[in-house]
Amino acid sequence: MNSKSKKRLSIDELKSYPGFENYTDEMAEETIASLEALSILFYEYYQKTIQEKERLKNISLK
Repeated sequence: MNSKSKKRLSIDELKSYPGFENYTDEMAEETIASLEALSILFYEYYQKTIQEKERLKNISLK
């Protein structure tokens, strides 16, 4: 991972987007948690893809 500081989306930030204005704080928190989990899954998949490409590159060089 890089050294950039990670900032979690706040409830107020989420509610500022169209379609989320009327969410309760509980709904917003659940949505933020879901988005956070999804972004972690995508990041882990991306990292595995990079590792696999590197592994295949190393195999082809041998």
